[in-house]
Amino acid sequence: MRVTVSFVLLATLASLAAAVAAAPANGNGSSSGRQKSVIQLISDGFGPASETFARSFVQARDNLQWNDTLPLDKSIVGTIRTRSTDSLVTDSAASATAYSCGIKSVNAYIGVDIDQKPCGTVLEAAKQKGYNTALVTTSRSTHATPASYAAHVPDRDDENTIAEHMLGGTVLGARVDLIWGGGRRHFLPNTTSGSSRKDGRDLIGEATSAGWSYLSTRAEFDALNNGSDVQLPSLGLFTSSHMSYEIDRLAQNSTVQEPSLAQMAITALNALKKQDEPFFIMIEGARIDHAGHNNDPIGHLHDILAYQELWTAVSQWVDANDASQSSDDPEIVLLSTSDHECGGLTLALQRPEDEEAEYAWYPDVLNNSTHSTEYLAAQFYKYAEAENRTDGELRDYMVQTILPSLGQSDIDEDETARALELAKEDDDGLALTIYLASLVNWRAHLGWSTTGHSGLDVNLYLHVAPQHAQQKLAASFVGNHENTWIGSWTASWLELDLTSVTRQLNNGTLVGAAGEGSANLTTPTGRYHGGPKHVLPALPPRRRGVGYSHRENTSLRAEERSHSMASKRRAHAEL
Repeated sequence: MRVTVSFVLLATLASLAAAVAAAPANGNGSSSGRQKSVIQLISDGFGPASETFARSFVQARDNLQWNDTLPLDKSIVGTIRTRSTDSLVTDSAASATAYSCGIKSVNAYIGVDIDQKPCGTVLEAAKQKGYNTALVTTSRSTHATPASYAAHVPDRDDENTIAEHMLGGTVLGARVDLIWGGGRRHFLPNTTSGSSRKDGRDLIGEATSAGWSYLSTRAEFDALNNGSDVQLPSLGLFTSSHMSYEIDRLAQNSTVQEPSLAQMAITALNALKKQDEPFFIMIEGARIDHAGHNNDPIGHLHDILAYQELWTAVSQWVDANDASQSSDDPEIVLLSTSDHECGGLTLALQRPEDEEAEYAWYPDVLNNSTHSTEYLAAQFYKYAEAENRTDGELRDYMVQTILPSLGQSDIDEDETARALELAKEDDDGLALTIYLASLVNWRAHLGWSTTGHSGLDVNLYLHVAPQHAQQKLAASFVGNHENTWIGSWTASWLELDLTSVTRQLNNGTLVGAAGEGSANLTTPTGRYHGGPKHVLPALPPRRRGVGYSHRENTSLRAEERSHSMASKRRAHAEL
């Protein structure tokens, strides 16, 4: 697997280098060529421990020196505090609203303030100023992070309305020129198989009638010729729900049906550059977070490595396309941060059977893993439901197909029996997903404190093309910042009028200047808005790992289980 993945990554980087070189070299809109653009990368659920985790794995896998680092390591400039107004532990909605609007808000709120009134976003304000705008993600395009830049709803789960907003269903009209990711199900009418809508609206049809170009396949993406043939506005919905974890995407080999995050990013950037106007783009590596919710080190690791590839590709694109090489003020600013940490990852584990703590963790345990545990659980249920399988057939499939994909050769009978037991008890695959992950965690000595988010600070990274400009600009990024600082800095750097956009969204009545939300903090340490609780089963006699029972929450999928709206609304009512 290591050789195959390395070959694919080399081929991908080569194609991305060609795409970077193919980008138009003209200016971006002003006669002086000096209007500023911002590329904001968000690594959802990616905390500082996850960077160390990935670095140590690569060092061990590739036999590198201890001082070899990852691409992001070279560009760290500060840290970001992540809390929301109603919890010390944020969700993606409140965090992305801080990044997009520059204000604090409530967990689950999308582009609205604590009073549920719309707040103008940096993307909307950039479009009002004449910029081109884009959102690229590996999640559903209607998921919390991208939604918070172009939608305004008090419930992140209202993805059908979010889809409408993103295509222009607010008083502002269409404000996004390019939307690429997953989530097709929220754009299809309820008469179509796979739709999640409750009405008959065909948003894809409405978009194409309004002049949007639409793509949904890898062949259509490849036909864009690295961005030179993109017709804006462009809607790309490559999957029904989220796009694949990177390790599962790569396992498709020559039949890969989805572009990588880096490929989407470079193609989108080339398309924006071609317009000869300044731009704002948000690019999200979303599935790092989803693997964290599953405590899955396999999916987590490979999506982190894909994000490192993204950073390298976009940094090179900036170097090749910023026309201000001799200036103190860069034309294009690339910044990256996370919305929060997910999973509470620790790189050591003292198991109940260990009399003393062992000062170690073992990256090589992950060397031979070939799929995310979410994928493996789904494959098991797909096999089980295909026909009336016997217990023997199910056991054989577990032993011969599922467990070997974890890359562990010493899984014993007790562990196999527990996996089958959880699979029978489980209705949605989540317990099996997390248990399979625990079999790897247990051996690698990786600990996770939660299947939700944590309250940790996250890293802030910066890259601009002129080296002297990097040093000058980095000085203002150094230190520890509130997450609202990202939105405020972006608005200031691009000279955007968030107040005007907020006024328009609220029908001409100003409901609060950007930044006022940060003055209304509470400290609800007794409340946690992470959804239903999960119960640990009894530990097995030896090295069984941690499995979760979640029978009380069978209607929610892994990445959705921490967003119980009723508890959030009750908590907000108490403020």
